[in-house]
Amino acid sequence: MNFLSKTIGSFAGSSIPYTFKEKLIDPTNPISGVSQVDRNSIWTVYDGTNPKDSLQVTIFEFSLKEARNKRFELLARNAFRKLKMIKFPGIISIIDFIENDVSLYIITEPVVPLALFLQTHSLHQEAIVAGINDLSRTLTFLNEDCNSLYGGFDYFRSVFVNCQGDWKLMGFELVTNLQSDPDQPIYRLSRSMPEPPDVDPESIRRDPKKYDSYKLGQFIYAVFNGGSVDTNFKLPVKLVGPSKRLMAKRINISQFGKEVEPYFQANTIVKFASQLSELKFMKSDAKLDFFKTQLPQYTQDDIYPPGFLDHKLLPELVSQYQQVSKSSASTELESVAKQETLATLLDLILKFGTKLSSEEEFRRVVKPIIFSAFAANDRAMRLVLLTHLPNYQNFLTDSDIQGKIFTPLLGGFQDTNFMIRETTLKSITIVIDKISVKQVNQELLRVLAKSQMDPKPSIRVNTIILIIKISSKIYANSKNNVLITALAKSLRDSFVPCKMTALHGFETLIDEFSLEEICSKVLGHLAISLMDRKSSKVRANAKRVFDLYLSSVETHAKELPVADGDEDEDEEEREFFKRHAPQQAEAKVDTPTAGNNNNNNNNNIGGFGWGMVSKLTSLGGAVGGGAAAGQLNSDFNRSTPDLTRVGTPTQEELPITTSADTTMASNWNEFNDAWDTGAGDEVEVELAQLPKPIVENTKKINLGRSTDTSTGRTAVAPPLRKPLKTTSLRLGQAAKTEKPKSNLKLNLNLKVEEDDDEEDGWGDGWS
Repeated sequence: MNFLSKTIGSFAGSSIPYTFKEKLIDPTNPISGVSQVDRNSIWTVYDGTNPKDSLQVTIFEFSLKEARNKRFELLARNAFRKLKMIKFPGIISIIDFIENDVSLYIITEPVVPLALFLQTHSLHQEAIVAGINDLSRTLTFLNEDCNSLYGGFDYFRSVFVNCQGDWKLMGFELVTNLQSDPDQPIYRLSRSMPEPPDVDPESIRRDPKKYDSYKLGQFIYAVFNGGSVDTNFKLPVKLVGPSKRLMAKRINISQFGKEVEPYFQANTIVKFASQLSELKFMKSDAKLDFFKTQLPQYTQDDIYPPGFLDHKLLPELVSQYQQVSKSSASTELESVAKQETLATLLDLILKFGTKLSSEEEFRRVVKPIIFSAFAANDRAMRLVLLTHLPNYQNFLTDSDIQGKIFTPLLGGFQDTNFMIRETTLKSITIVIDKISVKQVNQELLRVLAKSQMDPKPSIRVNTIILIIKISSKIYANSKNNVLITALAKSLRDSFVPCKMTALHGFETLIDEFSLEEICSKVLGHLAISLMDRKSSKVRANAKRVFDLYLSSVETHAKELPVADGDEDEDEEEREFFKRHAPQQAEAKVDTPTAGNNNNNNNNNIGGFGWGMVSKLTSLGGAVGGGAAAGQLNSDFNRSTPDLTRVGTPTQEELPITTSADTTMASNWNEFNDAWDTGAGDEVEVELAQLPKPIVENTKKINLGRSTDTSTGRTAVAPPLRKPLKTTSLRLGQAAKTEKPKSNLKLNLNLKVEEDDDEEDGWGDGWS
């Protein structure tokens, strides 16, 4: 638009309580080639708003001080006066009239010139026919009921389209009452029009109404032909004959309406508009039947002009919804019918409300209904709300979602109907960007943990999808634990798509996990899926993702710094030997003898190893004597636990010698005498039948053998049954009698319990 003209227009309108916006028509524009809409008008037309309620309006302005407008002043004052006097649905709705010394203002409902409207919208033939029907009825009202002549009916000047898609009559500059109008504008002022009509005063006087008939015929051809009145253009068959008779002045407009009435009444838009106008007078049952059966038939075709459904149907639906919601139900049957009606109306309100082009209008009309419907906690209404959420969520702000919708929305997870639960889950995915971080961590995650165990497989899949999507909103201190736990649980799901989704989650979130988490947690979970018995696809994807994680670990390992030299693995053992090995033991060990040179060379001090440690620990008090060797044995036993020992008591745990032990010692003396009498063979046979004792135990506690000092022979003790019944020390064979209650038993039990409770960090992987 021309900036200068817009600025002047805004300045001129500063004295009226309305805000001027874009200029629609500018008759003062000096640029050649402007549209005929500008050339044919005496009014400067603006879009505007009413500051009181922020509603859209259209402002018609006529400047009284502009020199060009002197010859149009009487025309403007005639329109100003006649529009105050004549009211009809087909005439543009007037909001306000303002007159001062500078200008005349007519404030109307928001409208657009028909010629401009048809340039930007391609209307269906049904919509054009419905518009012609509206205009013919309005002109019939003027001619017959008001006994007036419209005069100068014109395609570019006379008709405007409102936000509902209705065609409204404007341009009352030449409207003349055929009986009481003293000025007779049609005769006196017609030549003053910007584009003078072809007026023959004498022919008008003979039959004034036929002049409007002639102009309507021209208008019908112009509408179907882009503004041209070429009669060769094809019209709908039902309109061809009547339109030609209009132009020939053979019939007036009222006769035209009666002739084409069946055709107009068969028009879908005309019938629908008629039904809507009668809706307020219907009973509740009839309304519900209309909404459920007839309304879907009307709205299934895309034949309506822009704004018809949004601004004509939607307000009526909202009005009906408010009336039904306020009504009371005395019986359960009436209550069910009421909820059914509300759900049906809500579905239609959201269907057409989401097509509104103005966010402000949606906020004013539809939002309150959405909030109240969520609070109602009705299953049918909840399903309708969630189904349409993708369409209207763009109209909702973050505060709307967080304060009015999120909490009621979470209630859907508790519904016994799986459709409600699944639709709720999908809805959370849609609005997740508008949910606060606090709500995600303190409310949503708790619900999703339960939803991940839902019996419906599709809900479990959508749950893990949502968890992956909200990963960026999870608190950093618990984020990775939540993700790994949730994904690992889905990897163990019996539903293959759930496993695939979890693998995809591990793949997309690989950058979230540290190397320690990958090694200690993630790889173990992924390894389970490598042996999935149900799906080869899962195994293949698990292998790919596993390799991806393993590759990241290997890449990092290659970047670790290289040490100056390999660490000597035996350094600690050599240091231990230097500190604790007795000198006499070293001398004896290092002295080679015939037949064992190789053995000594392999186990000398310079080549200290586990073989030497084994020898040192077997020396006890025999090698080196004294406390040094015993200290070495004790230190070694404490520093290196025996993994094969099963609860063998140490020397500190052995009980004090009792009378039973003395008896056992005397029996060992009798056993030594048996070797001298040749009874050793019989004893060896009986001993061979016993279980072999653990070697380590026999080395550490030299029981069961005795040495004859005279001969140097070592004898094996025979099985002694009586001592075995009374002592806690036994070889191979368990005692059959009840164990004596002594400190030894208590100590052993305590020792075993301590060993069992030790946590060595490996878990049960070695059991």
